Amino acid sequence: MNIEVIAISRDLQPAQQKFKETVSAKNTFLADPEAKVIGAYGALNALKISNRYYFLIDENGRLIWKNVTGQLIPVEKLVEDLAVVVKK
Repeated sequence: MNIEVIAISRDLQPAQQKFKETVSAKNTFLADPEAKVIGAYGALNALKISNRYYFLIDENGRLIWKNVTGQLIPVEKLVEDLAVVVKK
């Protein structure tokens, strides 16, 4: 689908790398300890904890899909949802 997945969290790179290895993740991880990106997308709660949100941004920087339930989406379901959006 020509989609790059970037995980963003407030964790520092060493913690992200350990998590990435634990779950065998292949995607890019971005450390955002000051929550600049997380905050810009409204994914920071009142306790300054980042929520598990998903955003699909097109090549022009436009937000074309989001899921802000805070729930983990299984990979298979996420791929199905994104395929529908990308095909439109």
